Amino acid sequence: MVVPMSQRNLRVPTTAQKEIREIYILVMGLTGAGKSTFISVVTEDSTIPIGDPGDLDSVTDQVQDYIVNIPLPRSNIIYEVHLIDSPGFDDGTHTDCIILNRIANFINTHYKLGKILAGVLYLHDITKTKMGGVGQRNLRMLENMVGNDKWDNCTLVTTKWGCTTDPIGEEAREKQLVNKDNYFGEMLGNGDRTASMERFDPKSKGRALEIIKPHLKRKFEPLISKEMVDPQGPMLSLGKTSAGKILNDGLEELAEMGTELQQVSESRELLGRKFDHMLFEKYKAERDKLMREQKRHKAGRWATRTIIVGGAIAATIVTFGPGASAFALEPAYETYASRQRSEDKDKMVKLQEKYKEENQATLSPSGGYNPQWLSDKRVKSMDDLSENYSLRSSSSLDLSPAGTLAETVTEVSSFAIKDPGIP
Repeated sequence: MVVPMSQRNLRVPTTAQKEIREIYILVMGLTGAGKSTFISVVTEDSTIPIGDPGDLDSVTDQVQDYIVNIPLPRSNIIYEVHLIDSPGFDDGTHTDCIILNRIANFINTHYKLGKILAGVLYLHDITKTKMGGVGQRNLRMLENMVGNDKWDNCTLVTTKWGCTTDPIGEEAREKQLVNKDNYFGEMLGNGDRTASMERFDPKSKGRALEIIKPHLKRKFEPLISKEMVDPQGPMLSLGKTSAGKILNDGLEELAEMGTELQQVSESRELLGRKFDHMLFEKYKAERDKLMREQKRHKAGRWATRTIIVGGAIAATIVTFGPGASAFALEPAYETYASRQRSEDKDKMVKLQEKYKEENQATLSPSGGYNPQWLSDKRVKSMDDLSENYSLRSSSSLDLSPAGTLAETVTEVSSFAIKDPGIP
């Protein structure tokens, strides 16, 4: 029986009934391939920095997370798509080891938090007449970072169509990319695990969304995470992963060519890191920044108190008593100072909570570390954590190290200066 439309119980999903599904898609490619442009078109965010044509330096220095909401038609589901804008390899500023380290750190951190990738978009500039050794090496890194049994989660996206006066040449280069195994050929001919290939038109947001949509219902565990942070995996250092080995081999070539020894040495150090070390360096940098901010705040508070009290004393002397009313400023300022100290402490607590969430002991070969180390200015390296802050050490749980910023900082909260002119 057909129920008349007027008698049907129509339910329109409200905002409260919406189901939000988080999706993470990594956007990769060489510098200048158009990664930031792609994300800007999809998100309609004109504030995303985009490099000028021909610029050799990447404008994306760190891994950046941009969000676009994509509702599923005729449902209460909204996909919250996180487009992860990664720094370009060969960016002219950082070595490929630094870039891979930053990308791996982001992926592995999210993997530990259960925020698994839904896909990888690898962008390639079709105006490039050749794919040199750098481009081929980075394709090999992509292949080995994802794992050949997961290539169906990758979309190879060509960009900058129509930006030359030779459209026939662009078509010919696309055929080369498809047919050569050392280009896209191997990923596109991988049986039922084959990658897909698309063209990006910056004038069409709809077309860009079509590139993203196949990944909305996917999730996969990248090989690099299985190798580095999975508790059932080998827990390898970055350089011993399948992707890292590509760069390790390249380092040997650089050393033989006489490349600056410091650069080679720093790259080897990065490749030798396990995830624990990467996580430590990331949070140490955030901790150091927060400590510098706290130090500036404390110095500012003392300077302001000196001005208030000094001015009040001077006014009292000059006016023979009435100027003492300037002391009335002090309680109001102390209220502000107390609030600032509380905010600084809250920031440290939040940083510790964030670290604790990411540094799940069950996924750490060393057993993990007590987040209290973040408030101890004496901690400079991983070696400083091994005894006092290891969660395998029973003493670490009740540790209250001297000189920590977690302690309440004693500051003069009131200036009880007796004015001889006041009875």
